[in-house]
Amino acid sequence: MVEYQSDDYIALYLKQKGIMLAEDCFTLLQNIFVPKMIKRDIYFLQEGEQSIELAMVMKGLFRAYYIDEKGGDITKYFYPEGSMLFSYKANITRTNSQYSIQALEDSEILVARISDFEEVVKGNTQLISFYKKILDDALVLKEEHACSFKLLDSAERYMQFLAQYPGLEKRVKQYHIASYLGITPVSLSRIRKKLDLNK
Repeated sequence: MVEYQSDDYIALYLKQKGIMLAEDCFTLLQNIFVPKMIKRDIYFLQEGEQSIELAMVMKGLFRAYYIDEKGGDITKYFYPEGSMLFSYKANITRTNSQYSIQALEDSEILVARISDFEEVVKGNTQLISFYKKILDDALVLKEEHACSFKLLDSAERYMQFLAQYPGLEKRVKQYHIASYLGITPVSLSRIRKKLDLNK
């Protein structure tokens, strides 16, 4: 397994996001984020828990999901490498999380307490911009997914999924993708076959 140093990955994450930080700001992040391994099927956050940590995904894959009133397992988001894990609503409102975040693969993350993160960000314009970038990405992802159910049909939503998450269809179980798209696995299979025929 590849060994990651927390400072190396923070630098890579910042580069991927197009964020430049002064050395002292980088050190502040380095001091609060610690490496952690999470095995497949283990939870980063469970429904009903308080959201007190956030994490950068170094390696692996997670999904956020909830159980609906009929007992259905509904996938809301996927978090591959380069994603940030946390429940913004639960943290801001100081309520328990309404969904769970679960590892779909053996994963390596960098974890920090949200309270520590907010403390180092406070009054630091560069880190405030970094925090804003995290929140902007989360809000854009949420809005695009919500709008897709209003503006796109199921085949178009699948195409959007492929564009947003390149290569993820080979790493995720089909019923998780179907749930994310709001369709049945049978309908997803039909869409995939139709798209193959049209190539």
